[in-house]
Amino acid sequence: MHIRDFLLIVMVSGLVVGCGVVPRSSYPAGGTVADNNPAQTGEAPSSSAEGDTASSEQESSASNRAMAVSSLNEAKASLMQAYRDWKGTPYVLGGASQAGVDCSRLVNIIFDDYFGIDLPTNTREQLNVGNKIRRAGVRTGDLVFFRTGRKTLHVGIAVNSGEFLHASTSNGVMISKLGKSYWRNRFLAARRVL
Repeated sequence: MHIRDFLLIVMVSGLVVGCGVVPRSSYPAGGTVADNNPAQTGEAPSSSAEGDTASSEQESSASNRAMAVSSLNEAKASLMQAYRDWKGTPYVLGGASQAGVDCSRLVNIIFDDYFGIDLPTNTREQLNVGNKIRRAGVRTGDLVFFRTGRKTLHVGIAVNSGEFLHASTSNGVMISKLGKSYWRNRFLAARRVL
């Protein structure tokens, strides 16, 4: 079976089944979407014949891009579902439920419930997970960190181009713009865990 045929089957079955929250069983325990990507694991794409190597590499490259886009779309759908589920939940320092939640615990809960990934519950510890990313390279699912006070950090999850989901101290769970001067001037770092 060619990769193109396989991708077509996967996409059609995805439409039939529907989209929404990514179940925990979709990912290996403690794993990420990238774990099965041959381009990121360093594995060479398999080829059925030596003469097909060039075309197989092109197809593999195209399928890796398609899989990356598909994974980002799934992540965005899951994050938007999380937003609908948690929207308006008030900010409560140390809170861990829809009665009240703080920023780092919201990130922990979303990654656990919607992606099956266990993250620390503390912002400073979350700042050390995943891979560091430049501000310009932030994409859906990346953690974004801000220094909101001399000793105070804030964390959210990038959901769209230029937007992030977080638990705001003043408005509770909401989506804000990264380009807004308040957040732009306090940006500290970004980490990729998906």
